Amino acid sequence: MIELTILGGGPAGLGVAFYAQRAGVPFVLFEKSADLGGMCRTLRHGEHLYDCGAHRFHDQDAEITRDVLELMGDEMLAVNAPSMIWDRGRFVDFPPTPLNAIASCGPIEALRIGFELLRAHLKPRECLSFEDFAIGQFGETLARRIVLNYSEKLWGLPAAQLSPDIATRRLKGMTLRSLFFELMFPSRKTTHIDGAFLYPRGGYGRIVQNLESTLPHDSLRRAHEIVRLQCEDGAITRIHFAGGQVVEPRGRVVSTLPLTVLVEFLGEQMSADARQAAASLRFRQIRLFFLRLKRPQLSTNASIYIPDPEFCISRLYEPKNRSAAMAPPDETSVVVEVPCFLDDPIQRMPNEDLAERVKTELVALKLVKREEVVEWKHHFLANAYPVYSTDYSSEIRIITEALAQISNLSTLGRAGLFFYGHLHDQLRMAKDCVAEHLQSCKEGDMEPALHGACSR
Repeated sequence: MIELTILGGGPAGLGVAFYAQRAGVPFVLFEKSADLGGMCRTLRHGEHLYDCGAHRFHDQDAEITRDVLELMGDEMLAVNAPSMIWDRGRFVDFPPTPLNAIASCGPIEALRIGFELLRAHLKPRECLSFEDFAIGQFGETLARRIVLNYSEKLWGLPAAQLSPDIATRRLKGMTLRSLFFELMFPSRKTTHIDGAFLYPRGGYGRIVQNLESTLPHDSLRRAHEIVRLQCEDGAITRIHFAGGQVVEPRGRVVSTLPLTVLVEFLGEQMSADARQAAASLRFRQIRLFFLRLKRPQLSTNASIYIPDPEFCISRLYEPKNRSAAMAPPDETSVVVEVPCFLDDPIQRMPNEDLAERVKTELVALKLVKREEVVEWKHHFLANAYPVYSTDYSSEIRIITEALAQISNLSTLGRAGLFFYGHLHDQLRMAKDCVAEHLQSCKEGDMEPALHGACSR
């Protein structure tokens, strides 16, 4: 059986290792840091547990859900905790239902929103950007208040410069049809916003910990920082690590590294066009703040979104609302996300100064009182979100075509494919990648076709 060499120990890389182990495929996984799991880790501070993000596991792929439930046993909880969006001092359902959004404003604005919704659907606009998409779906007033402002804050670009591809399943239920549905049946909501999800009792990181526990220890190489990938005759033949270690992969290389980093490691072995395309791609970083609060609960919501551009906070969540085991009974915590680009003012701000601003904003939002904040911790999450600018797909195509010339390379994962997906997406791609590898081994075929099967 031909071995898999996996680059990166985040959820996608661990997923490949898990399904490879289950299928009897030998593998070795290299991870830069001392910890596996990437952004799916759960951190501990005293008696508090918190995740590196507002994670939830949704039952969107029945086969993957069965795999995860089998892996987790009785650790998975069924949670029902809706999310909210802060809109001019009020909290509105998020994803917002049309009726809820209209009810939160005055009668004149409600009429304008209703008219814009009707006009948007009777006279569709050409969809060249996310701004076009949002206004075409919701009308200009509602789009700006609850969709465009938040998207611009999260992705760091004007909505007119963002691709329509950033529209996700969260927004699909908010349409003219759903407005009429809610007007006729106000006690019922469209199914996409029910707030129901699965969550491990001890934090989201328990999923990656359980994945890791199924794997042979000697196949996991932590603290291995890659500095260069060397190719010969159209295949990766050597992996160079910091400190001078060199490994020669014996089969297929599956990279879950950020696409920009992968191109950097390949260097001049990639075409100038591919290197230029990679240089134009950007990732959004997250500065994450954990705040321990001297109160038993902050809210009943899974997440609270803050679209107002006056605030640096984009989203906050309360771990205790996912599982009671995440905090002691008499305390709670809140985890705050502040998006930024590398070397912008927010990224350069000292931890103490940004923590003070976060606390000030939480007080201004009337979510906490300053004296309730006992302590805080800061974490920096690199390459958290691929930024979908309007021209990103053409850049990805150039890079993908260049990578397809490397016969033993596959790319996978959110960062590795520049694909904004969730854990069930990563595990689905990992499972399919291993299945394609097995099929190629049976056929004695190691041609670039597998690269296409594992990439999107």
